[in-house]
Amino acid sequence: MDKKGFIAVFEEALKRAAVSECVASWLERYEKVEQVIPKMEGTLEVKEPSEIMWEPNMQFRVIKGEQFAWAYVSLDKRAIETTGFQDAEISFCLEVLLELPGIAEVIDEKNQRRLDELEKAGII
Repeated sequence: MDKKGFIAVFEEALKRAAVSECVASWLERYEKVEQVIPKMEGTLEVKEPSEIMWEPNMQFRVIKGEQFAWAYVSLDKRAIETTGFQDAEISFCLEVLLELPGIAEVIDEKNQRRLDELEKAGII
């Protein structure tokens, strides 16, 4: 399977409340959300936003049946990056971004020109 990735740019920098809203959205829509345990190997299931292990840089795995997507979140930044596998329909790593609150733009990881612009602007 081919790998795929997307970057969601938010209207404002992601604070704890906004990250909690994103995790709550995933918990409502999908079967399971796990977080990579900081400074250790492995993941731990997050059953509600209050269980998030807060770090400057966090990694979550969102799961629906056989599909999963990784989501990379940094506090005080305006973007969430996702990776997963290319599906015949909409890629799950794109789907997990679509209903999150406060998104201004979603960019395909292959759009290097736009990613360079966002990097120069300090957004990603």
